[in-house]
Amino acid sequence: MQYSATTKTVKEIVRMPLYTAITQEGAVSNETKAKIAEEITRIHCSVMKVPRNFVRVIFLSYSQGSGFTAGSEAPTATLNCVLRSGHTIEEKTDMLKQLWAKFQDLTGIATDQLSLSLQEIPSANAMEMGQIMLPVGQE
Repeated sequence: MQYSATTKTVKEIVRMPLYTAITQEGAVSNETKAKIAEEITRIHCSVMKVPRNFVRVIFLSYSQGSGFTAGSEAPTATLNCVLRSGHTIEEKTDMLKQLWAKFQDLTGIATDQLSLSLQEIPSANAMEMGQIMLPVGQE
């Protein structure tokens, strides 16, 4: 379907969240990245009750010697999610626990080398497809 400014509907333009996974170069294979992206999408959609096409996942890597934990070189990893504010504490807690378990299971990254975060922003502070985002529940 082609979209023009007059044919866009709210449901068609609302997206988010954006997940960014950062790991040391070579620590996660492309095959594993695909599995992680699928699991992030599944978990997010299940917990937040949104369509699959809302979820975006990007993988970034850093060179060996560029990651540190407690001031010492380490293969640290992080998974950050930027999402619209308005979800319940229970939803966010459930999602964090599921994401942690699945990310660690698929990567084998040590507990002391992994961090996850959800960064909530007001919907008015985000744009996709040229449109300001709507609050959660008003899509």
